Amino acid sequence: MHYDREIYSAVGELAYVITKADGLQSEERREFIELIEEELGSNGLAATSRFELLDEITNPTLEEAYNAAMMKLRQVKVQVDEPIKNKILEILKKVALSYKGINQVEEFVLGRIKQDLKRL
Repeated sequence: MHYDREIYSAVGELAYVITKADGLQSEERREFIELIEEELGSNGLAATSRFELLDEITNPTLEEAYNAAMMKLRQVKVQVDEPIKNKILEILKKVALSYKGINQVEEFVLGRIKQDLKRL
C-alpha cells in the first residue's frame, strides 16, 4: 500500500525522538535503518533520509522533532488509518528494544506517541 511521503518522513522523525530520548545508540540507529528497509522497502527512503538529516545536520530538540512529526501526520491524517498507526508503533517499539530493551524514557515517549496517534 502506498502512503504519503510525509508519513514516512514522520516515522523517521519519531524514530529520531526514540533514539535520542536516552542518547542515540549506534545499535538503535542500525536497527532503525534495517527495520525501515525490511518493513517499508523503497518507501522507507523518506524515513531514513529524514532520520539522518536530523541526526547529522539539524539536531533539533526532541520536542521540535516530535512536534514536526505529529504536524506531518495531522496534515495527512486521512491516510493515517489503524494499520499504519499500528505499523508506526511496531517499528518504533522495535527500534527502542534494539538497545538494552525499552527504558522508562522510551516507554514514556512510546506512550505519548500512541496517545497522539489515537487522536488523529
